[in-house]
Amino acid sequence: MLNIEVGKSYICKPIGVTNEVVGYIEHTYTNTAVVLVESYEQCDHFVIDEKQFRVLVKLTDIYAPVEMVS
Repeated sequence: MLNIEVGKSYICKPIGVTNEVVGYIEHTYTNTAVVLVESYEQCDHFVIDEKQFRVLVKLTDIYAPVEMVS
């Protein structure tokens, strides 16, 4: 499992969403994290919008950090 840090962006698979998203970790709990979605597939727009861009992700479904390029 990754060393997940609050405030960083990761590729992850949220609960109830069809595809992976890129999101910013807002808070971690024992087995899950609250993620603010930054990028997602268009087919998941309704679900993401309904959840106001905040989703719950199992820590085991957080795959890789995203590096921002400037």
